[in-house]
Amino acid sequence: MAFDYTYSERAAGMRPSPIRELFKLIQRPGMISFAGGLPDPAIFPVDEFAACGDVLRSKGPEALQYGATEGYRPLVLDIAGRMEPLLGRQVTPEEIVISAGSQQVMDMLSRVLIDPGDVIVAEAPTYPGALHTFRAAGARFALVPCDGDGMQTDRLAEVIERCRLAIGRLPKLIYTIINFSNPSGACLPEARRRQMAEIAARFGIPVLEDDPYGELRYSGERIPTLFSMASGGVLYASSFSKVLAPGVRVAWAVGDADLIRKMVIAKQGMDLCTSVVAQVLVAEYCRRGHLDGHLAKIRTHYAAKAAAMGAALREHLPSDEVSFSEPTGGFFFWVRLASDGQELFRRAVNEGVAFLPGETCYPEAGETVGEPHDGRPFARLCFTFAQPNEIVEGTKRLARALSRS
Repeated sequence: MAFDYTYSERAAGMRPSPIRELFKLIQRPGMISFAGGLPDPAIFPVDEFAACGDVLRSKGPEALQYGATEGYRPLVLDIAGRMEPLLGRQVTPEEIVISAGSQQVMDMLSRVLIDPGDVIVAEAPTYPGALHTFRAAGARFALVPCDGDGMQTDRLAEVIERCRLAIGRLPKLIYTIINFSNPSGACLPEARRRQMAEIAARFGIPVLEDDPYGELRYSGERIPTLFSMASGGVLYASSFSKVLAPGVRVAWAVGDADLIRKMVIAKQGMDLCTSVVAQVLVAEYCRRGHLDGHLAKIRTHYAAKAAAMGAALREHLPSDEVSFSEPTGGFFFWVRLASDGQELFRRAVNEGVAFLPGETCYPEAGETVGEPHDGRPFARLCFTFAQPNEIVEGTKRLARALSRS
């Protein structure tokens, strides 16, 4: 007999991640997946990482005991040093928290900033995983439309003011992926970054600058971070998951020391600390000088894949039914469709190819403060996971699915 649990109000509002649910549909043999935002397993640095395991033997119990919640000190110091050019100043260990993936950064931040009913300003479209985490905290969303250059920051102040009129208070947070956004692939120009920093400071709203793809630029020059443009109020987050391997589960956030301390306390109620074994291995990998060479390798590898997908989309998909711009970094093509993406997804799966329907990258109308946005005529295609021959074949299958509309 099943036990009758009385679930919390928070649990009652929980919904499964749409991406995880999609994975159940695309595991059949022969399926080509452009759906998950996954790096290429063929380029994981397995040998170098395995060699770094020697440090576990040399450090003995120190590498296996509980570490401080803030993180394994050699890794914290390495991150602090590497981040100085990006962040525009030296950061101290007290301004850094190590997390089990960047998703945990969002969870920690939600626990210390977000109350049920609070509003988060986000790009439209935005990362589905962020919607999932913030939604679980009881947040609602105010959306700023995007174009090919990302968030239209000239409309940011208007969205904030409309939120204040609608609910009687300001939004609690601005969430943005300004480098090669998931899902749109857009990279926010410097002028828009400065405008966002100025507006956030003027209204006194903190910003989560989520930057998992910043190291994956394939053309053009690096643009200064939002963190480097602000005098405070910006939490910068990044991760080793996209550049080493997803299973590493080591990420970090840099921000004002008081906010970081609150997040550390929240983390103590989650897992006490991020796996020290994983942190030790990543720190040793960086100490041995492997990371810079690996980054150069994967940039070349993924740039070729991005070019291959762009060429395949142009060759095989009808230009009157799809349009897209080619990303200069990151993992994704964002495709505008002449048809409903959810319906196309069903036909595409029958053809043996999968993508992420754009609808999953927008909050629902009932959880949106202000104007909702329609994600149905969009699709996100990840080019990093599939092999070059699969990119071509998958695009042909997508073309067949389009022809059956």
